[in-house]
Amino acid sequence: MKTLNLLFEDAAAQYSGEPFILEKTGSEYESFTYGEIQREVHRFAAGLISMGIEKGDRMALLAEGRKDWVVAELGILFAGAINVPLSIKLSEPAEVFFRLEHSGTRMIIASAFQSFLLKGARDRVKGLEKIIYMEPPQDQGEKDMLMEEVSLMGDRFLEDHAGAFEDRWRSVEPGDLANICYTSGTTADPKGIILTHRNYTANVKQARSLMPVPEWYTTLLILPWDHAFAHTAGIYTVMSAGASIASVEFGNSYMESLRNIPANIREIRPVFLLSVPSLAKNLKKNIEKGIRDKGRTAARFFRHALGLCIWYNGDGHNRGRGLKILAKPLCLLYDKILFSKVRQGLGGRLKFFIGGGALLDIDLQKFFYALGIPMFQGY
Repeated sequence: MKTLNLLFEDAAAQYSGEPFILEKTGSEYESFTYGEIQREVHRFAAGLISMGIEKGDRMALLAEGRKDWVVAELGILFAGAINVPLSIKLSEPAEVFFRLEHSGTRMIIASAFQSFLLKGARDRVKGLEKIIYMEPPQDQGEKDMLMEEVSLMGDRFLEDHAGAFEDRWRSVEPGDLANICYTSGTTADPKGIILTHRNYTANVKQARSLMPVPEWYTTLLILPWDHAFAHTAGIYTVMSAGASIASVEFGNSYMESLRNIPANIREIRPVFLLSVPSLAKNLKKNIEKGIRDKGRTAARFFRHALGLCIWYNGDGHNRGRGLKILAKPLCLLYDKILFSKVRQGLGGRLKFFIGGGALLDIDLQKFFYALGIPMFQGY
């Protein structure tokens, strides 16, 4: 597990028939196995090689979280190139153009939804040769291509040069760059943070040493997939364990996608969620609003039960110590008749949250701990 290429190949060999990515493209989620994703990655990576992508070239990726995001990144890495993942929170083409030119990007892979950020890119970004779209955009340029077209080129390349393909992806070393991740640029020009394959695999090894991740674990990856926390803990740590990730149903805007999260949680029934304080606070507000909507008596009962369980839990390490032990039977009762119903609204399987991005408020942690869904500090 010294490179991301080896990490994925090991996972695909061990868990070939197990679900890896769940994506909602119609009315229901569709499951894609490790073996199916492996074939897509190999086809796309071989297509990139046949197009002239060399080891160490930079390619960018601008898309909402979805199956093709993972296929695109791994395809880039298997071609020996470096991925420059761009945030979907960028709102101006100039922000994208700066990152493309600064990183020396040769090609960019994008979803049609993000195509408005790439208008005029080939004329304004030095060295940018091609845009590869995940699906047809409204105004596809003459030199633009679709991912499936690249994959079809990969099929032909693999027929004649399977050995050369394997030599390429195996030639990637632990110290080779995997990503150039850009800072937000709110205080100065964005900085490109370089991360090697070993940076990621070491983080995965460290994360796996802290808690077990069984194969049957599933998470709904609600954070942007280019985010360093979601990227490491949500994709590669889960991948290394043979577990599965689900993408949020994408709407016509970023905000509409966020509004799909509660329904998607009930559909996927995740075992754990990765969050940031702002999302956790919104979830807390929604839970409290749902209780208030049931009437004043229900709200008063919830506050009483919550307060007692927060007192009983203490800071975690002193849970149920001393006189607190007297509250245990009531806490168990409240959990059965009240908090379990809250958890049911979150799919019924949610065991814990992991928070990252910023320091979690201790009161926020105590709230979710009382509900039976502890929230841990990510880093």
